[in-house]
Amino acid sequence: MSFTSALKQDDEHRTARRKIAETTFAAIAQGSFDLNGNSYLLRLKVENSKKRTLYFDPDSLLSTWSSNPHPSTHPTASSTKTEIAILEISTLCGARFLATNSSDPSRIGVLNFASAKKPGGGVLSGAQAQEESIARSSTFYPTLLTSTAQKFYTLHNRDAKDGYYSHAMIYSPEVVVFRDDDGGWVEPLAIDVLTSPAVNAGVVRKSLRGRLAVQAEEDRIERVMKERMARILFLFEKKGVKDVVLGSFGTGVFRNDVKVVAKLWADLLSVPKARFKHSFNHVVFAILGRKTFVDFDGTFNARMEEATDSEPTSRTQDA
Repeated sequence: MSFTSALKQDDEHRTARRKIAETTFAAIAQGSFDLNGNSYLLRLKVENSKKRTLYFDPDSLLSTWSSNPHPSTHPTASSTKTEIAILEISTLCGARFLATNSSDPSRIGVLNFASAKKPGGGVLSGAQAQEESIARSSTFYPTLLTSTAQKFYTLHNRDAKDGYYSHAMIYSPEVVVFRDDDGGWVEPLAIDVLTSPAVNAGVVRKSLRGRLAVQAEEDRIERVMKERMARILFLFEKKGVKDVVLGSFGTGVFRNDVKVVAKLWADLLSVPKARFKHSFNHVVFAILGRKTFVDFDGTFNARMEEATDSEPTSRTQDA
């Protein structure tokens, strides 16, 4: 394919995605949509979701995650560990997968890999990324326009912290997904959406400090990402969400290392004594892109095996 043909195709795809977003927003404005002869009401659900949208500032109590162990860590507690699936599917497909296999599909939580500065990222311009897909397929976008959620964008537009952004988060409950990845109308599905930006590692590396102290800055990126990811899991835990869709957080345009992100998720969710090992029933890592999927899957599982092998075994000694 020639360069000109590629540009034309990209423009056509953007136009198609813009039209999907426009018809989604039109349905939200109308307050309903029709599917297979049935009319599904949206207005009250949208208003409820907007009213209950929450903002968590960088200094919120989510910072106490490490000093608030899950009850299952108590010696007398009994619980099963989280079932984890790493699948080469989209976030929307991951949510549908959990709805089919979950004991309580109304409490599905989805992590939105957010633009820190613009609600819905490039959804209005037809951009193709995880946040845009959620925004043009559901009632999610209106929650980002509320005065509560706007605190998040005001904060990051004032100070982007050289690409690190902050640990601020938005929580949008009971968002209704009613379209699929291709723009088809589908049966409504309620999800809770947690909005958080990953560190923009690409920007960090281009900063003066990133160019002068390469390894030190990479170590800092990893520390900040671990803290942010832990707070994400802690917020889902606090909200009582038992089934979660995560992914290769920030490894697209933000350029985080896939293997580092996979290792961090494993350390928080899967290794022996992981803080969130017993917090959820099911976690789906929805990952698109063959190389990203293979690298993530391989690293996540290798980290689990490595940590398990290094765990000391108890031995009974003769007196």
